[in-house]
Amino acid sequence: MERAARAAARHAACLAVAGALLPRAAAACATCFGAADSPMVSGMNNAIFLLLGFVGLLWIGVGKLFWDFSRRSRRLARPAPRLRLLKGGKA
Repeated sequence: MERAARAAARHAACLAVAGALLPRAAAACATCFGAADSPMVSGMNNAIFLLLGFVGLLWIGVGKLFWDFSRRSRRLARPAPRLRLLKGGKA
């Protein structure tokens, strides 16, 4: 495991050095670097918000699933009411 951690650290260090030596490659894309009021940037922002909305809906669904699991487990954990046996028809 230690060998894999050293390899990951070496890989991260190489990427950091490459980013420092090649700043042009690490610069923003043409869409992000362009004018802030262009239609392309507006469309990209709308797409980002749409995808964030999808991710939010997914997390809400996962939370609802666990909420339902906890409610069902509480309902199943309750003891069933005991039945009393009657002797001769009297309580």
